[in-house]
Amino acid sequence: MKNPKISIIICTYNAKELVKRCLDSIFSQSYKKFEVICVDGGSKDGTLELLKKYKVKIIHNKKQFPEGPGMGKSQGIKKAKGEIIAFIDQDNKLIGKNCLRELVYPLIKDTEIFGVACKLYVNKQDNIANRYLSYVGTDPFAVYRSVEGRMILDRINLNDNGRYHTYDINLENCLCTGGNVFLVRKDLLKKINGYVQDVEMIYSLCLMGINKLAIPKNAFTHHLTINSFKEFLKKRWYWAMHYNKKNIYKRNYSWFPRTFYEFIIFSLFMISNLIIIPNLIDAIIKLIYTRDKAWLLHPISMFLITWIYIIVFIINHNS
Repeated sequence: MKNPKISIIICTYNAKELVKRCLDSIFSQSYKKFEVICVDGGSKDGTLELLKKYKVKIIHNKKQFPEGPGMGKSQGIKKAKGEIIAFIDQDNKLIGKNCLRELVYPLIKDTEIFGVACKLYVNKQDNIANRYLSYVGTDPFAVYRSVEGRMILDRINLNDNGRYHTYDINLENCLCTGGNVFLVRKDLLKKINGYVQDVEMIYSLCLMGINKLAIPKNAFTHHLTINSFKEFLKKRWYWAMHYNKKNIYKRNYSWFPRTFYEFIIFSLFMISNLIIIPNLIDAIIKLIYTRDKAWLLHPISMFLITWIYIIVFIINHNS
């Protein structure tokens, strides 16, 4: 496969300035063989008018949300004509003109690679909360089960392949990835009956023995997700409630432990979050290494998010 066509799918909703930033970074890429499909959830802030100024296909998503059966990303795939699907969230900006080229390279080089994850770029000019999330990912609670989280905490063994690393995802205690910016082969999505959600996609492919992931060394995305730590906590509460009340379907992937090994890992993770000290040690080590005080949010964040998920779980199972 040489220079495959990429179908870039962006789910948009009331984020005019962020969408402009995202699209400008895409259309400035040196790799030009792509189409852009914007799936809008009913924007009323001028986002739709902005989209019409770009060479993009517009789909009106009456279901509003991006993830889940029949939601935005699933709708975009049905209209995609490329051999590669690229999911890019509206609040992301590709860093540098060669980012897309670096992302697609592993898929051209190695047919066993099913998908490519993009590393997060830390902008030292961002507010402290956004810098912290640029290190650990949108949901810090997922660090123990995510490729990106394991990478930042130096708890994953990657294989060096020159311009990119690879990692074979283990089905047991399956690591998640696929957010922000992620490329995947379209024909593989057909094998798992389409896209539902990022974690479901990874798990379903692993069940079929398709588990080789690539992470380019020189591809970064800047995720401008949050303005304050308070806003971050509110969003975590909102999405936790959404996941448990609205984003409901028969899932294959589970965040809850299914085996004794998973139970041990999950229990130790929960305990470390609640007693704070292990995460404080990690934060101090990373603070020394990066010289960024954003890491001081790590133990506080893990403690509070853990309690948010505990409370949401109790609420939903008692209602």
